Amino acid sequence: MIDNQILVGAQRQAELEAAKAAFFASGGQPTVLAGFSYKPPPFRRHPEPKPKIPKPVKESARQQRNAERTALIAEMAKTMTCREISQELGIPQNTLWTMSQRCDFKFVPGVQGGRDSPYTDASEDAKLAERITALRDVGLSRYQVQKQMTICNRTLLRIIKAFDLDFPKAKGKRCDGPI
Repeated sequence: MIDNQILVGAQRQAELEAAKAAFFASGGQPTVLAGFSYKPPPFRRHPEPKPKIPKPVKESARQQRNAERTALIAEMAKTMTCREISQELGIPQNTLWTMSQRCDFKFVPGVQGGRDSPYTDASEDAKLAERITALRDVGLSRYQVQKQMTICNRTLLRIIKAFDLDFPKAKGKRCDGPI
């Protein structure tokens, strides 16, 4: 088996030697063959698209009822909250909010937290303002005033804004060392 492979290899080597001898006998110059030349396909002309003619819109009875209902809700939204309209008409609030987004109208803002008024009593606010002013004059920071009076930051800001108190946000920081 190995002898057969050796014989086949020797035969192939002899053929290569004969081909080399014929090449050098013909002058030893390579022959240049013509290569492939690319020719692009012809330009295709596409027809202009036909203009689309919109179909006439025929308003159905259902669309008419929806338009009337939307107009009614938009009119009610000028004086009522979303919750009030929902309770009166029996329509879910998320449906009303979606409708207001689509039809670009807004509801009267509701009172947060279920209170009758969003702020506390004016006389209580005045008392808080006096205490805040006194604590500020002593030298306490906003944070310290909140902790001392056990009020939240939102209440403190509301009082400061309502009574136009001059209460700095933070004391100026000093740097004694080199910068």
